[in-house]
Amino acid sequence: MTPGSETVAPRTSTMTKVFYATTKTGEKTQIGYIQSVAEFLKAPEPITYSALDIPDERMAKGKVKAETIEIPFLYTESQWDELRAVETAGTEVYVFLQLPNDTANTANKPVTFNFKSTLAVGMNQIEIDNMLQSKVTLYRSSAIEESKGFPTE
Repeated sequence: MTPGSETVAPRTSTMTKVFYATTKTGEKTQIGYIQSVAEFLKAPEPITYSALDIPDERMAKGKVKAETIEIPFLYTESQWDELRAVETAGTEVYVFLQLPNDTANTANKPVTFNFKSTLAVGMNQIEIDNMLQSKVTLYRSSAIEESKGFPTE
């Protein structure tokens, strides 16, 4: 065996898993792992208002501004192929971000976020722990929902 050609399994037990499916309760395909997401759930923008009979302005909760989500994905070569196939198809899929099992109160039911999205894969690949990394941009087209484990309905 040539030195440096050994295959070492990536250390992924503390990473968030990323899956996709064509329906919310359909069969999930894992397309990578993530180590962090910056400002994934944002607070709604404030709306200010006033009236003639109140002496000051007031605020109310408004809407969450639509923004893309950019996440560095870690993946294997087969997951890369799956990511590219989803990107090339250009169809909306459900994306699932499943927190590590160690964070769950109930075994195999960690908090899982899901939303509909299309995606674009960046080409800035590097190797980390025998995995490749690229920035994936998610164009979210539904509300972010959360469940314990994968949603069942």
